[in-house]
Amino acid sequence: MVVNTEKCIGCGKCTVYCPVRAISVAQRKASIDLDICTECGNSQRAAVCPKDALEKQTLEWPRQIRSQMSDVTTVYRGVNGRGTEEMKTNDITHRFKPGFAGIAVEMGRPQISSSLRDLEKMSRVLAFHGAEFEDLNPITSYIVDKKTGTLDPDILDERVISGIVEAAVPIEKLRECVEAVIAASDDIDTVFSLDVISINDKDGGNEARRILDEAGIWYRPNCKNNVGLGHLN
Repeated sequence: MVVNTEKCIGCGKCTVYCPVRAISVAQRKASIDLDICTECGNSQRAAVCPKDALEKQTLEWPRQIRSQMSDVTTVYRGVNGRGTEEMKTNDITHRFKPGFAGIAVEMGRPQISSSLRDLEKMSRVLAFHGAEFEDLNPITSYIVDKKTGTLDPDILDERVISGIVEAAVPIEKLRECVEAVIAASDDIDTVFSLDVISINDKDGGNEARRILDEAGIWYRPNCKNNVGLGHLN
């Protein structure tokens, strides 16, 4: 996103609609910090500029990743939004199997965003502990070495509103993976949510919860549940 300075009157109405606070006004002209801007298009869609001075620029690689991951209206072939359906469709996809746990690291949020360099730090941590990355996740498509979790170096300085690293690990590796992600949080400059996905035992128990409880790792009691309605006719 750029500002047409010939049209801009410096009213500042657009500034509050930028979710990463990349727009500022000085000397009666608005400007956009392109290092921070995630190309989400929100300030333009808000349609508050009286002079229609906000304009989308033509995006080239690798900057186009910002729009693909941050602008919900962007149409880009082969990119499945921020992530997959995770466990929401597991009764049909069987993405997560007994004996395994899913891990998702949701990085960045509006007003904060995340660099792909920080996303890589988490993908590298998970790879080091034997995680298998979800093939249909858009971040995975930019991993050039799944054994190390290394992302394409061309994209590391790009920023997105949020991105998700999705993987699965053998249940016995869950504790070490979760603890490693928590430890790595000291080295990143954004917020993140850590998701653990698991399948209940036949008796209704849950091995992942037992592991987290034994490790003293806090988790929210409310969660998303898949009850198998996808199989109903």
